[in-house]
Amino acid sequence: MDTMSQDPRSRPLPVPRPGDAPHPHGPATPTSGAGNPTGSAPGPFPAPPVLGPAIGPGDGPQAPAPRRPRRAGLLIASAALLALLCGGVGGYVGSELAGRQDSSSADVAAGNVEAIANKALPSVVTIRISSSSGVPRGSGSGFVLRSDGYIVTNNHVASAGGDGAGLKVLFSDQSEADARIVGVSPTYDLAVLKVERKDLPALELGESDDLKVGQSVIAVGAPLGLTGSVTTGIVSALNRPVVTGDDDSSGGASSESNSRSYMNAIQTDAAINQGNSGGPLLDLRGKVIGVNSAIYSSRSGGSIGLGFAIPADQVRRTSDQLIRTGKAEYPVIGLDFDPGYSGDGVKVSKINPDGPAAKAGVKEGDVITSIDGVATKDPKTFLVTLRSKEIGDTITVGFKTGEEQKSVTMRTGAGS
Repeated sequence: MDTMSQDPRSRPLPVPRPGDAPHPHGPATPTSGAGNPTGSAPGPFPAPPVLGPAIGPGDGPQAPAPRRPRRAGLLIASAALLALLCGGVGGYVGSELAGRQDSSSADVAAGNVEAIANKALPSVVTIRISSSSGVPRGSGSGFVLRSDGYIVTNNHVASAGGDGAGLKVLFSDQSEADARIVGVSPTYDLAVLKVERKDLPALELGESDDLKVGQSVIAVGAPLGLTGSVTTGIVSALNRPVVTGDDDSSGGASSESNSRSYMNAIQTDAAINQGNSGGPLLDLRGKVIGVNSAIYSSRSGGSIGLGFAIPADQVRRTSDQLIRTGKAEYPVIGLDFDPGYSGDGVKVSKINPDGPAAKAGVKEGDVITSIDGVATKDPKTFLVTLRSKEIGDTITVGFKTGEEQKSVTMRTGAGS
């Protein structure tokens, strides 16, 4: 049976439970995002598997935890939840790669992987996490979004140390800087950090809506603490519904709020491992087209060619909100659903009379079957599809009232 990906040297950790205070994922784990999967996609995930955290290897203390029965084929968030493997090979690899000559813009434009890697590496960082008492909690990856010190990573990386945690950013030249959290979005598993640096080399966000299956991509980050690691692959699939966090059917009945993360993810076969969380997935123009966030792993751990990234268009929307307001919003339509409903679709159990769905004519007891033509076969695919929209988007919702199939349009509202 497939289980959480773990470093061979570390003991297994439980998948974090949403809602545990103060650290939703437990004392040695980062907070994982909220939400339910949306966006139905063809392929092996008719109902998206739940994601739990994965870990960067550590030489510091690791929290023992009991094994829990796992569902076959769990998706694992590639978070840095354990103490970081410091120094040695990782630091050498990062500094050596970053120390090469800058590539020419012509080489980057031509899709030369070496040139793209050399240009991107100075913008990719390793994030080291410690608890409020200074105990190492792990490491993850990130990248410079703006030259004035704003850095993007995953929420499950930024929140790994809990309240009062210490965050240090290691740059490719081996310099370090303390970082503070600007804002996090558990719903989209994204976070923005700030360091007091200027004139940092920033990466540009691309357009993930333009991606094609089969397109070449490059993943950069610090897998297993090995800073400055570069791997290549292709886009294996698009709009793959992925959910991070523990299964919580009792608490998953609301489309308005939830403590899990939902991705309409980019699937790639580029090698992504524990510690890659928060690092960029690049196209052959050197632009960020996704943020690496999860892997599908067997019991033996490590990459098996099934990695998942948050699309750049979502990263752009969420990071802009976090930088402007410290909070991120997500689209809602004003209803709760029945988690015990076993038929196809999402059965409405409660509706906000002032919400978009009610105003469009949806009632309690109706069964939502699609959003913009995408089948919503269960609450997870419903939420992933809905969360992939923008606030204020006009969407078409298909639903059944009794045996009658209907279709209505509505504008999404804002939740936070």
